[in-house]
Amino acid sequence: MITGRPLGWRDHLVGLVLAVSYCALLLATSRDLGMARDEGFYVDAAERYAQWFELLAEDRDAAFEQANIDRYWENNHEHPSLPKSLFALSWLAHRTWDLFPEDSMAFRFPGMLMSSLVLWLIWAFGARAYGRAVGAFAAVAWALMPNVFYHSHLDCFDVPIVTMLTLVTYCYWRSLAEPRWAIVAGIAYGLALETKHNAWILPLVLLVHWLFFVMPGELAARRAGKGKVTTLVPWWLIAFAVLGPPIFVGLWPWMWHDTAARFSEYASFHLHHVHYNTAFLGRTYFGPPGPIVFPFVMTLMTMSVVVVILAIAGVALRARALVPPWLVKRLWPHGRVEGDRQCTDVLAFGSMLAPMVVIAMPWTPIFGGTKHFIAGWAFMAIFAGIAFVRVARAAREWAGERVPAIKEATPAVTAALLLAPSAIDTVHSHPYGLSFYGAAAGGVPGAADLGMMRQFWGFTTGSLVPWLNEHVPERGSVWICDTLPSAWRMLQRDGRLRDDIRASWDLAGADYAIVHHEDHFVEVDYQIWMAFGRVDPVYVLTYDGVPIISVYENPRRAR
Repeated sequence: MITGRPLGWRDHLVGLVLAVSYCALLLATSRDLGMARDEGFYVDAAERYAQWFELLAEDRDAAFEQANIDRYWENNHEHPSLPKSLFALSWLAHRTWDLFPEDSMAFRFPGMLMSSLVLWLIWAFGARAYGRAVGAFAAVAWALMPNVFYHSHLDCFDVPIVTMLTLVTYCYWRSLAEPRWAIVAGIAYGLALETKHNAWILPLVLLVHWLFFVMPGELAARRAGKGKVTTLVPWWLIAFAVLGPPIFVGLWPWMWHDTAARFSEYASFHLHHVHYNTAFLGRTYFGPPGPIVFPFVMTLMTMSVVVVILAIAGVALRARALVPPWLVKRLWPHGRVEGDRQCTDVLAFGSMLAPMVVIAMPWTPIFGGTKHFIAGWAFMAIFAGIAFVRVARAAREWAGERVPAIKEATPAVTAALLLAPSAIDTVHSHPYGLSFYGAAAGGVPGAADLGMMRQFWGFTTGSLVPWLNEHVPERGSVWICDTLPSAWRMLQRDGRLRDDIRASWDLAGADYAIVHHEDHFVEVDYQIWMAFGRVDPVYVLTYDGVPIISVYENPRRAR
């Protein structure tokens, strides 16, 4: 049996166009973004991996020796290697064929590519499950989420894991009625494990869906004589178990030797993850428990309110289909909405909530930001698409009665009007990305008044470059606060920052010092005042009037 509505090659051409267009947009806007802290770590790792790939090409036996694997793959071995391997291969290709205008773009390109592919997936998932209009709206709504747009540029794992989790979920959904898809699901799951540790949680989410919704519903339907739709054998879970671990280990050379000990170290790192800090509603959290409402409030504050309302309306419209099949006749006997045998609505709803619920748990490490739960936003966009169809239908009926000439154009006009706030927000958020807050927070100034985190990762140093190039004296030095040295060097490798401006870790001896405005860096201002003997910054980088970076000049060095 085919799952959902069949899609043809023209539909996948639409998905390809969406993905290619988004990737082109990311490439065109990448130069505006300074390299973020985590990106710098992954660039360092990718350059080491690239050296191993070169050794592999020259001397395969030597490349497989443990000493060489340890030498090249130890860097950043707390994270799986697939994204960093892709960064490395992209870098090698760029170095050989000069493919990109900047080195940073070469490292970022695989991340952009994977970020673009998720549009194709959302389109296909939405179109097959609920219709093409839902899929199209959902894909564009996802692309125009400001935080998604920022993270989609980076050589990090956060959007690539969204792509992989969405792919695994899609393949699992297809496998319920088409068991051959279980093999694809197993392969996708292995790649997801090799992308980021979030993937370890996914089988539990899918098992709950299969065990408590799909299976009972299928058994009840068969007893009622409605025939067979889904398989009663969890082929997907078998495929996960059989294919996932070998792919995970096989693609990660660091795991090829001392596998048990190294896997234990990897698991321990993430099970006992350090707590980062985050500012939320006037309080800085350095450890658990974090605020339970954090992911939900951050979703509301960083996304277009229109999309949030549409997503809630979409859930409401499909609410009857969220009731377990064996309970719906008892709890909600009458209604137009019927769930399918794959319990697609439940799967989408669970996939939307699960990442946010995990972050909301009191024992979950403090991470900050939205990147650890944006996987749920992909399914939020699908529910927004469901509500969009209802709004567009109403608009079409209204226009048909009053302005027949525009009746056929009303769905496109409705989509444009509903997505316009997201588009405006996304344009306005660039290149400040993580500093952006939307209407629900009162914009960037409102969020500052509420005590929300203004940034992390030190990426806003990229927006300070024009000022530094103009004001720092020849061979001058800058104390760079939260900027990673490799991120600073990348600004120079890209030709954006003057080569002679030196990063300094000697605060008192630097010509200038910068402070990224985050609550936990408040003490840095005091340290600079003491070291420089002055309290007034010579420049403040602002976003919508909110200070982002303050620059202090050392008066002793200025003489």
